Amino acid sequence: MYVYNLTVVISDEVFPQWQEWLQNVYLSTINTNKTIERVRVFKVLDVPEKHYAIHHETTSPAQLLHFIEHTIPKLLQQSAETFGEKVLFWGTQLKEVKSEE
Repeated sequence: MYVYNLTVVISDEVFPQWQEWLQNVYLSTINTNKTIERVRVFKVLDVPEKHYAIHHETTSPAQLLHFIEHTIPKLLQQSAETFGEKVLFWGTQLKEVKSEE
């Protein structure tokens, strides 16, 4: 399994708008393009600010690379235009090496 973890820090003042954007734009776009097999959104619990981690999972490294190079930049650009520096993202590529399933 290959995972692109996108960590997000959201300012309180735009949090409700970001939640709408996440559902209506971000997740909708990802579910439409079909390069990612599963998306999971997590709230990071050990920080006081609003931090979220979005896991994008696929079994294909080529699909993950295509997603990172083509889909993510457009979504991050749209977020920057909508929220400015009130929503910050950084991504990490992961490969599962062991599963307990």
